[in-house]
Amino acid sequence: MIEHTLRGNALVLRLAAPNRNALTLELLEALGAAIDNAKSNPQVSKVVLLGSPEHFSSGADLGLVRAVETAEQAIELSDRFQKAFQRIEESPKPVIAAMGGMVLGGALELALACHGRVAADNCRFRMPEVTLGIVPGAGGTQRLPRLIGAHAALEMLLSGRTIDAAKALAMGLVDRVCPPAELLEAALAWEPPRPLRRSTRLQPAPAPPDGVAPAEALLARTPPEVVAPRLIFEAIKTGLEESVEAGLACERRAFAQSLASAAAQNRIYLFFASRQTSKVPEVEGVSVAPVRSAAVVGVGTMGANIAQALAQAGLDVTAVDQDPAALDRARQRIASSLDRRVARGQLAPPAAEAIFQRIRLTHRWSDLGGCDLVVEAVYEDPAVKQAVFQRLEPLVGPQAVLASNTSAISLDLLAAGLTHPERLVAMHFFHPAHHMPLVEVAYRPQSAPQAIATALHVARILGKTPVLVRNCPGFLVDRLFIPYVKEAFALLEDGAPPEAVDRAMVTFGFPMGPFALIDMTGLDILIASDRQISAAYPWHGPMPPVAFRLVEEGRLGQKTHAGVYEYSEGDPTARPSPVTARILAEVQGRHGHAHQPPADDEIVQRLVLRMVNEAYYALGDGIARSASDVDVATVLGIGFPDYRGGVLRYARQCGPDVVFRRLECLAQRHGTRFRPSPFLQQEARNAPGC
Repeated sequence: MIEHTLRGNALVLRLAAPNRNALTLELLEALGAAIDNAKSNPQVSKVVLLGSPEHFSSGADLGLVRAVETAEQAIELSDRFQKAFQRIEESPKPVIAAMGGMVLGGALELALACHGRVAADNCRFRMPEVTLGIVPGAGGTQRLPRLIGAHAALEMLLSGRTIDAAKALAMGLVDRVCPPAELLEAALAWEPPRPLRRSTRLQPAPAPPDGVAPAEALLARTPPEVVAPRLIFEAIKTGLEESVEAGLACERRAFAQSLASAAAQNRIYLFFASRQTSKVPEVEGVSVAPVRSAAVVGVGTMGANIAQALAQAGLDVTAVDQDPAALDRARQRIASSLDRRVARGQLAPPAAEAIFQRIRLTHRWSDLGGCDLVVEAVYEDPAVKQAVFQRLEPLVGPQAVLASNTSAISLDLLAAGLTHPERLVAMHFFHPAHHMPLVEVAYRPQSAPQAIATALHVARILGKTPVLVRNCPGFLVDRLFIPYVKEAFALLEDGAPPEAVDRAMVTFGFPMGPFALIDMTGLDILIASDRQISAAYPWHGPMPPVAFRLVEEGRLGQKTHAGVYEYSEGDPTARPSPVTARILAEVQGRHGHAHQPPADDEIVQRLVLRMVNEAYYALGDGIARSASDVDVATVLGIGFPDYRGGVLRYARQCGPDVVFRRLECLAQRHGTRFRPSPFLQQEARNAPGC
């Protein structure tokens, strides 16, 4: 758990614990005992804490947090971490944290309790607790503002963003940065100033006059269900205005209060659920085909983004398209995307250049030979996709995995005519593919286990969360998303302005409303997808006429600078459209919709329950392996608010019987598209009290 080595007069304590040196209670005890032994050992004048080159520590073991059942247990857990780190801070002999790789949450709180911090230049620091809906509970709200100032501390604690070693040095979070190979020697050589700097005794730098203004603005935008940001702010304020002791007590209470919130419980549920999506018993132990090079066929917006994602993961990529203009646009699109990442400080210029050089854009199909994975990303036309697969199959090796980026077209259609259809799967990326964290991996009963396992593996090396689904029209995400959008258009025909619909869903917790999202992805793509899958799901009902009217007038979304909203060249800001207003007035007049526009509550209920009902259909059909997979997919793929836990967890927290009754009422008012699914009916009958 902890390896002890004496280097001259320095005791080197190397963390060697499971799960990337996760901090458990046992590890805290062992660390405390080692520090105590160092105090009484006359041969030791300093202690150096070291992790692995990749990870100093991943922070507190989330299993401890997950096991907490009462506020008293939460306060006790926070108290144990606080006291363990106070034990380090109070050591009369200096304790130096030598950090490489990732330093997350509780690990950074541990480093803050040390008297000095030396970081390798590959170090990345992050306080991610707020993204789980909880307050750091090991002294971070008190030490961090005293070390780097309240303004910088609030930015780190409230955003959960990662900072690199150079920025950490500039802001005073670390004392020295060195190459990874020199980390231990640099820590051994570093002499902390005397008297020892103990973070809880430092006087924080005065905050600038507007130092807390960004934090207050963020708190104003935070949903009331998400309590952690406000509690973090209060803990820092208490510690700075009263005392460290009062601040630590406030932090313990805040940790307990935040952990008990539904938002935290839902986010922790999703954290663990997202780590289970790729653990598929049917392919466990199946060897994964080696993937060193990949190809993308079709370099439109999606294809170019997929090529970039593959190259960012270190793969050599061949991107093929017959259209020279498409190749030029893809080259410019990828270069611009990488330039933006460099400008934002997310990527070093040499790394961006290396990614760009790994992508070979070509019109020659013969260049596909030797690729281990081919992702087809051409237009959603079954005949075109079939022709692509039949042309590329003989060009690649016998072990190469063939993947389609489709979601609307059945894999059975695409497999027809292939010599080895068993190696065909779908890898459905989401727009923009180099950024969105989800990949749907769809399979047929005839799909080879190795092809499935390889697709899951590739999604993981891309840094994405794969969700495995059984082949069906629309797979999982589009199957839920399309009825949601159909209902949004139905609300327009019932008199709701698009701005009101989007605003209601953003207030509910979505990052953007349905119309802003559709304008981004394209109305033509929506209608084409619905055309492919609607026959399989007659209860979805037809696409409302207003969507077709917009497309007929060439309003396809941001790409034509006009969709539901208006857009300026190069500016994605949505503006109300008089053309859309005219089309809506015509459609509403034709259908006689002159009643009161739907209120926000009705908007939310109709949209969310359409998605809930379809999720129950998909679960009952066996398309998804579990309810938690559905929840992960809806959060990562559609933007369902994570603090509500995903579409099915939200429904189950409302109560299946309650959801069933609401759907029945909506079905009476609006038609059979709201009729509850058989699986929901069964769950409602089995609900407690029914």
